[in-house]
Amino acid sequence: MKGRSGTVGDVTRTYRTGLIPNPSGMPIAAWKSSKPSTGQVASISADIFFGRNDVSKSNSVAIDVSAVTTINKFEDDRNHFHDAIRPILLVAQCFAVLPVSGIRYSDPSHLTFTWKSPKIIYYVISFCGAGVLMICSLARVWVTGITATKTTNVVFFGSACITMLLFLRLATRWPKFIRDWEKVEGEMTSPPPATSRMRLKNRLALMTGITMSLAVVEHLLSVYSGYASALECAFLRGDTDIVSTYFQSQFPQVFHLTGYSLWKGMLVQCVNILSTFSWNFMDLFLMLLSFALTERFRQMNERLYSVRGKEMPDWWWLEAREDYNRLANLTRRVDQCVSDIVLLSFANNLYFICIQLLNSLKYITLIAIPRRGIPQTIYTSFSFAFLIARTVAVSLYAAAVNDQSLRPSPILYSVSATSYSTEVQRFLTQATTDRIGLTGLNFFAVTRSLILTVAGTIVTYELVLVQFNGMQNVDAAVFNITNACEDFISVP
Repeated sequence: MKGRSGTVGDVTRTYRTGLIPNPSGMPIAAWKSSKPSTGQVASISADIFFGRNDVSKSNSVAIDVSAVTTINKFEDDRNHFHDAIRPILLVAQCFAVLPVSGIRYSDPSHLTFTWKSPKIIYYVISFCGAGVLMICSLARVWVTGITATKTTNVVFFGSACITMLLFLRLATRWPKFIRDWEKVEGEMTSPPPATSRMRLKNRLALMTGITMSLAVVEHLLSVYSGYASALECAFLRGDTDIVSTYFQSQFPQVFHLTGYSLWKGMLVQCVNILSTFSWNFMDLFLMLLSFALTERFRQMNERLYSVRGKEMPDWWWLEAREDYNRLANLTRRVDQCVSDIVLLSFANNLYFICIQLLNSLKYITLIAIPRRGIPQTIYTSFSFAFLIARTVAVSLYAAAVNDQSLRPSPILYSVSATSYSTEVQRFLTQATTDRIGLTGLNFFAVTRSLILTVAGTIVTYELVLVQFNGMQNVDAAVFNITNACEDFISVP
């Protein structure tokens, strides 16, 4: 029995691209339209396992394609989005975010949303607490007058309430959303990215660890700054109860309306921690979602770039275009679910950047006002830097989805005339005309140019805030730390 020639490289190319090398004598047109069969894989496999001219072995034994597929699937399972984000969502549920049942299971079929769940009760308690603090902040503004500083608490707790509502709305859609994502991952014909040296689960965990560690540091600096201010106020007022002074100075909107007690202060502090977590997690969630979606586009693009300048059959371009179309539909599905969160995130970050800039400019330009202490300066500087970095990170990660969706165009433009076909033309038309990416309720598309737009908007609104705040500043000559304490602490 005459042996056939074959190399390990042939099977490697078959595994990476799904394309069997052109048999000798086969017309190009027929090869372009024919998809490789199991018999062709078996023919090549015989030479690898039994030798080039081994006449003692039968070449009828084929590669177990199902086994190869299983191995590939196993390697790809480690990058499934549900399995990667599952531990992060379990931690988020400890702070009353995304109350979905069944997240602890690796199988997304266990995901359910029900109103009869302890997680919903915990969510309602947290939401009511943030709502009470927002109402108290509004009452204080109504009684004492509106200023840029006093409206910060209203915006902060108001955004916390809206964030919780949006994540509750997302929780009702989450089970079907994850199953749709899982279906797209299972239908992808492109192999996992060769450049991925770290599992998606580890990458998302690393992003979460860095972001939330910085958020914890910011919150601890906020507590330390408030405690330092409480020490000064207690000393000037002759008060020995530092804890009471701290809670009353940090939450004047509550303790101007009701008497202070330690249990109230602890309860308000717990609600403040939950609100702070949801405020930070909103940006983190968008970063994780965008990164996972970008990885799927990168997976498809690596397959395209691996065949640059090569003659590929029509069925190969059909599979590539179908992968691209699946990801385009998945991106639209993601945008339908989180576009409102995107809008709130950018609006929230824009407001707080302007407010922190305003506070910085106020203490720089008003020389007569005593400078703040070191703890307040450290906290303000770190908080502002973290806010800027977080906003830029959200913008870049979300814009990367749009960037990756445009990468197939150069490959499609470089297809030779002999390989150009209807499938390539359809692929090129979709890649160049279809707008793929995240939006803020379709008011704006998140692209790299959006960062410059946001920067220009910050400058514009900062000028407005400076003029607005200048009309409401008290006389700087009589401003001192005692007045500042009395502004926050009700005199007994």
